[in-house]
Amino acid sequence: MRTGIARVLVVGCLVLGAAACAEDAPEAQFTAGAPRAEFYTPPVESVPGPHGSVITTQPLTGSQAVPGARNSLVLYRSVDAHGKTVAVSGTLAVPEGTPPEGGWPLISWAPGTNGVADVCAPSRTEGTTPSRDEQARWIAKGYAVARTDYQGLGTPGEHGYLIGDTEQRAMADIATAAREIDSAVGSRWVAMGHSQGGHAALFAAGAAGAWAPGSELLGAVALAPASHLGEQVRMAKWAVSNPLGKLGTGDVSVYLPLLVRGAQTVGEVDPARFLTDRAVGLLPVVDSECTAGLRDKDKWGGLSPRDVFTKDGDLSALLRVLDDNDPSGLRFDTPVLVLQGRSDRTVPLQSTDAMVAQQQMRGQSVDYRKYDDVDHSGIVAAAFADALGWVDTRFGITR
Repeated sequence: MRTGIARVLVVGCLVLGAAACAEDAPEAQFTAGAPRAEFYTPPVESVPGPHGSVITTQPLTGSQAVPGARNSLVLYRSVDAHGKTVAVSGTLAVPEGTPPEGGWPLISWAPGTNGVADVCAPSRTEGTTPSRDEQARWIAKGYAVARTDYQGLGTPGEHGYLIGDTEQRAMADIATAAREIDSAVGSRWVAMGHSQGGHAALFAAGAAGAWAPGSELLGAVALAPASHLGEQVRMAKWAVSNPLGKLGTGDVSVYLPLLVRGAQTVGEVDPARFLTDRAVGLLPVVDSECTAGLRDKDKWGGLSPRDVFTKDGDLSALLRVLDDNDPSGLRFDTPVLVLQGRSDRTVPLQSTDAMVAQQQMRGQSVDYRKYDDVDHSGIVAAAFADALGWVDTRFGITR
């Protein structure tokens, strides 16, 4: 059943092109007065220490500060895929006023895709989910919000784009660090994320309890989570060599180089084995520009799959990493809520349907809700009431 479902997926951005992806999250804009780069590169001797502990913080003001909250820019410790302690940046917003008994309930929120270059870190830009206004809605309901920048995004090292284990470590470790930063934050938390962040939240549901046992994970909310990426790449590659293959230009040019860079953090992936010379020559662009820049027609945005993939290229190393990081096969230690727009053409409905079907067939506790006429960027607002009710239940909150 798994193969049958996956092979009929609408493969979305990887094949259909820019027109199919126009609804993606708003492009991030660089923040005037954003924290200086020096904050993100701590002295080497300050990095060793237990994961989930704080390296340094500073007050966060200006356009990134969430109204009604005490805001901090955070640098904390996590552990990368090779067992090395690394510095990770993020933000923390804590409601003003007196916390409830046990401290403010915490949402550790993983953001959506903005790129793999350091300048694309959510704390350095505006436009990534959750926005300031989206965080403010949770603050107003009595939740603290910690938002990770992920490992290697802003800070030294490489960003493991859609590498589930390092994503969930970044989420769990900022949840632990939040209590050290502000004693009003409680030890119980929920993982939440959109798109790339939805992928991260699902991996947190499977592993964060064991990774950070001192922080009690109560559940995970995944909004339009990325899945079946290996299958999507296979379909895009198939279109190159099949005369009936449907080809276009667009976000194959944005997401594929990000997937390559992410896979290279955990595997020996040589892009020259499957990318054209033109695509290999453009690969370094991903190390300095965010998704808005990658969409430029003179860069990756002007390439079709035939411009990207060689006809007889060997994708096996890349596909192993993508398949290993597909959330469809996860086993969860905590309840999960998946929220998906039916009009989403970035993370297709069929992809999420297949993922949830695989999880539920194995008896996993997954609550799945779908929304008519809601696209990729719209799901965060459209599903807020349902997400709030579900999260309140996890914390035993009655309104």
